[in-house]
Amino acid sequence: MSYDTIILGAGWAGSVAAKELTSKGHSVLVLEARDRVGGRAKTWQGEGGAKIDVGCSWIHGYREGNPAKKIAKSLGVEAHLPKPAEGLVYGPDGPLPKEKVAALRSCLSAAQASFKLPYPAPQPSASLASALLSSDSPLFKPSSPSSDPATTDVSSTSPANPSEVTSSASSGDVDKTLAEGLARTLEIPLGLKLEKASLKWAGWETTTSFAGSDAAPEGGYEALVNKVLESSKAKVELNKIADSIKKTESGVTVHTSDGSSYEARTVISTIPLGVLKTLSREFFSPALPERLQEAIAGTHVGFLEKLLLQYPTAWWPNASTIGSYTFLPTSSSQPTENSSIEEIFDGSSLVMANFAAPSLPNPSPTLLTYLSETPAKLLLKQDPAEVVKAYHAFLVKRLKPSTTPPQPEKYNLTNWLTDEYSYGATTTPSIVSQNGERSPLDFKELGRPVWEGKLGFAGEHTEMEHRGSVAGAVVSGFREADRVDRLLELLKE
Repeated sequence: MSYDTIILGAGWAGSVAAKELTSKGHSVLVLEARDRVGGRAKTWQGEGGAKIDVGCSWIHGYREGNPAKKIAKSLGVEAHLPKPAEGLVYGPDGPLPKEKVAALRSCLSAAQASFKLPYPAPQPSASLASALLSSDSPLFKPSSPSSDPATTDVSSTSPANPSEVTSSASSGDVDKTLAEGLARTLEIPLGLKLEKASLKWAGWETTTSFAGSDAAPEGGYEALVNKVLESSKAKVELNKIADSIKKTESGVTVHTSDGSSYEARTVISTIPLGVLKTLSREFFSPALPERLQEAIAGTHVGFLEKLLLQYPTAWWPNASTIGSYTFLPTSSSQPTENSSIEEIFDGSSLVMANFAAPSLPNPSPTLLTYLSETPAKLLLKQDPAEVVKAYHAFLVKRLKPSTTPPQPEKYNLTNWLTDEYSYGATTTPSIVSQNGERSPLDFKELGRPVWEGKLGFAGEHTEMEHRGSVAGAVVSGFREADRVDRLLELLKE
């Protein structure tokens, strides 16, 4: 049987494209390499009915136009806006006073504002770290705190979504070690080291990306993607790993690793960028244009892992009121491959969300910690059980409970970096380059169709304005469905 369109991948982009194309009367086949629908949307299920997203999470910009909101509503999926909850920041000696935290956040906000779309533009080889961590950076100079929660709350990517902003700050000297530790938490949402992020393009996408209010879809993102695909009339086949895509006289043929072949007039690839990087030049026949191949090779895929621990009871301090805990390093030494697990945690900036707080319905005695590039890469080389054991000891040491706490009863350490169907989290902002090779136009290039439009590309990595987000994947799905629909109509003439 021949289809109008074959879609490779049953994540957000593929599911949206399938739903749109079938609604317009086109026959669609979705081939998914995994044994489940969702892609990088994955929901962990724990005791007591706890459901926590360990892949993409939150509908960012819920009230600001994120198209995922409309999709959820159309499918009868409720989304919950979290109640405000305070966040604590821990230094080497314990929780920092609110005034000190406000001063540190204010300095970080001032530093970010100072290099947002600077003029004249810096050299393409200049990194975010070169400005943010320089000796004359506003990061290390006392300043008045901003009244804008969006710029002062560096924990806004945490599920706890703390929103408290202190209105006054100390005018004393800034602790440079603490200030840099707080700045390093930016590596969590960025997905890469500050030393690799381009200063020239820092903040470029913030003018168009969906941000502001966040909402958690009931039941998690994985179930929502399943509903999207189920609501389409597309045929779905799981455990189908594409090993070649060939242009033919009548359209396109997709061959899979089990020896199957599928024919269609058009193909939409939502294969993640991390996987595209691993494919041979012969995977696509004829080969992709050199410019597209260069964009695939040069665009950066980020690092973000999540370490989740569920306990029988919430033993940590202020569990019913605190939304998140930020741990600044207790060691000045950057973790290396020779570091012990304990040393990795001690030398890293960590943001931990507390799901025991009543920010969302159905609180759970569960902690979720975001791991940026350095700790993520190092910890994935260790036995997950040993990582959990060491992290529990780390939490006891930093939080100092008055009684011996229980051991975690369930845990999960994600491995998106080594997952053969993702090889990373999402794309990052543009990275440094010697001669300006890297820019936001890379994401535009990654979304351009080839083979007279018969092979198209969708996914967060193909959206210049919304890369690295669910919104980007959704927008790209709509974009490609509309383009392919118009092409199919032309082919009928």
